[in-house]
Amino acid sequence: METYFNDLRESNEFLNILLDNMNSAVLIADENLQIHHFNDKFLQLFEKSKDHVLIKRFGKATGCIYCVEERKACGETSQCESCVLRRSALKTMVEKAPVDKVKLERVFYIDGVPTTKFLEISTRHVHFQGKRMILIIIYDVTGIEQQKIELQRKQQQLDQDLKAAAGIQQSLLPAYSPWTGALNIAWKFEPYSQIGGDIFNIHYPDRNHIELYMLDVCGHGVPAALIAVSVSQFLQSKRSLSEDEFRVMSPEEVLNSLEQAFPFERFDSYFTIIYMAINFSQGHLTYSCAGHPPPILLRSNGKLEVLDRHGAAIGLGTTQPFGQEEKKLQLGDKVILYTDGSLENSNSAGEVFGKQRFYRVLNKHCDDSAQGIVEAVYSAAKNFGKDTEIDDDISILVAEYVGKKQQRTN
Repeated sequence: METYFNDLRESNEFLNILLDNMNSAVLIADENLQIHHFNDKFLQLFEKSKDHVLIKRFGKATGCIYCVEERKACGETSQCESCVLRRSALKTMVEKAPVDKVKLERVFYIDGVPTTKFLEISTRHVHFQGKRMILIIIYDVTGIEQQKIELQRKQQQLDQDLKAAAGIQQSLLPAYSPWTGALNIAWKFEPYSQIGGDIFNIHYPDRNHIELYMLDVCGHGVPAALIAVSVSQFLQSKRSLSEDEFRVMSPEEVLNSLEQAFPFERFDSYFTIIYMAINFSQGHLTYSCAGHPPPILLRSNGKLEVLDRHGAAIGLGTTQPFGQEEKKLQLGDKVILYTDGSLENSNSAGEVFGKQRFYRVLNKHCDDSAQGIVEAVYSAAKNFGKDTEIDDDISILVAEYVGKKQQRTN
């Protein structure tokens, strides 16, 4: 539908007031983009005077970078053919078709300074002063677009920081299995996001012992990961646990020390942990648990034992000693440590993988290697929830007792 400005000849004063009070810049131009009329917002947008704008083409009137630097008229620069403003104006002039909010990012010289503007342009076919003209409405969205760019920059920086943090967290996981000749150890870790609240590791305090732990901080993302890293560093520091750095601390002593060092009031969070020591020269396993999913002792004959002695999670202020329990290992026995993310992966129907499915996988693969069991459990949990994304960190560690410590052979 065309707009006939000559029908408003008796209302020119009203029309000018209306145009000057619009939030958008408005101009009327011919097919060469020569400006015949404009409002005050247009002058404010490009910081020009009326004398500088009137009866000039758009590029020269606004200080278009291509007109200025190439010293050519609007319509003759190297970029005019691809200019979305010119294309929109010509489409409206030739086809009498409106164009709505096409985006234009352009540098304009404003007070002699190159200034990037982000504009949205709409065009309409009109009659003005008895001639066919183009009504051009320009929305200045520079502030909004600059905010988007800044947010994108910050998001990119955050992504880089999270990637670096994920690398740090990965570095705290075991890089390889300490060779004992008595244990085969395998593991799998998949965080809910780039970083998570699960951490596990393996310590080798002396020639006869190996220590395993796995912890799960309440929550996800950066806060949980920071606490997990703090706990990991605490556990790696012998001085923080014992005055005698050569004494092997019992699992119960480790958990009691953690309860003192990580009160809820200080960290505003809590975590569960299983800490286990194995004397592989004697085949003795000792463990202590603070609210963590109970480890599984999968006997070589296929029998499954749940090691369910546990106390409260670390940080909940318990005054009771955590206690510990011992088990005698036989050749071929396997110990499975895991976090609840391995059990709680859900499918599209809202069902969770759960303990019973977990136990069935262990029974089915009881004769597999440590690595085979890790892969079987992980695949089963992931395939169960294949239509949904994981909603918690997944950590699995399996240690198989294969005999007393022997000398490595080449």
